[in-house]
Amino acid sequence: MLNQRFERDSLLKHRTRRKLLIAAPAAQCYYSTMEMDKQLTVEYLRMKHQVEAFYGFQQCERKSGHRHRRKPWHRPGHCRVLGENGMKVVCAARSAEQGRAVADGICAKGGDAIFIQTDCSKASAIKELVDKTVTHYGKLDGVVSNAGIGMGGTPLHEYEVEDYEKIFSLNSEGVFAGMKYGAKAILKSHSEGGFLINVASVAGLVPQRGQALYSATKFGVVGMTRAAALDYAEYGITVNAICPGYTRTSIFGDAPAAAMDFFASDCPAKRMGDPEECAALALFLASGLARYITGAAIPVDGALSAGHQSVSSWKHPEILTGGKLNSQSTIAALMENEAAKAIVEQYLPGFADNQQAKAAYGMTFGKIGPMLGLPETALKALLDALDNL
Repeated sequence: MLNQRFERDSLLKHRTRRKLLIAAPAAQCYYSTMEMDKQLTVEYLRMKHQVEAFYGFQQCERKSGHRHRRKPWHRPGHCRVLGENGMKVVCAARSAEQGRAVADGICAKGGDAIFIQTDCSKASAIKELVDKTVTHYGKLDGVVSNAGIGMGGTPLHEYEVEDYEKIFSLNSEGVFAGMKYGAKAILKSHSEGGFLINVASVAGLVPQRGQALYSATKFGVVGMTRAAALDYAEYGITVNAICPGYTRTSIFGDAPAAAMDFFASDCPAKRMGDPEECAALALFLASGLARYITGAAIPVDGALSAGHQSVSSWKHPEILTGGKLNSQSTIAALMENEAAKAIVEQYLPGFADNQQAKAAYGMTFGKIGPMLGLPETALKALLDALDNL
């Protein structure tokens, strides 16, 4: 029965593989029924009738003294994933070369996409973008607002008023215009699955040092998103924000390895994200499977915004190594094992009876060894002996 079910699911995914980016894993859940499979398929297939305007490849401006260095920060993953999964997509950005490349790539894989060159910092240009989209396709079902610039690395008093005006014109006014003219067009189109998706940032959930202006714009995007969700909920238009954390994009192209290691280590997931992970969420929010999700600001950040990372350690990390104690096990776990306890006594006589030492039982010998006065060679011998338990 189960094998037959998985075989049927494989055929289902093969026949509709361009429509099933997020539904595929769900189709393998044991609790899924035939009805659920049909619903998943229909909800993603229906996207081929939807028209979506995607605008903006993000840019970052880093300040070095009084000079600005600009380099593009591309996130075409959203546009590509939506287009490759059946949506008719209008790509918009300042760069004609980049925008056409994305649209052409979607069409090359059988999708339907056009590019309209747009300065997304100008409300009039975004209105023109929406009007051209409706003229070309006859309607509009959704908008993904992804245009923005990053600007930071300095305390607030070192920003210029010009910096404020520049970042707010794109990150805030540009998003407002996309929502304003997009919502009007979606309402006039009588869309049955209208959506507005704003790409904000983890900086819109947790302020970041040296990012006063950028954080202000992203908090504003989250606020507009939630307020607009209340405006349009009864009219069937969902409004949500995606809040990426450290994401591997071309902005990090020339960053030294040490910088990349820092970003990865600063994240609880101990890695950076991929643009496609944000794009997968956009696809889901644009689909019929997310019609009751609105007013949400959803982090895609490897738990970066979940809370402060305090010092902690596992009492039994050996669960990751098949239950075998080793030098990475906590002192508490080792001292519960007679063989390990004997090894410790060999290198640290009296350790087991030392009441003060129990304060370090949540740590490992590798971390506290130097504090115990063990010579480097003796510490290495202790750790090797524990690894060979």
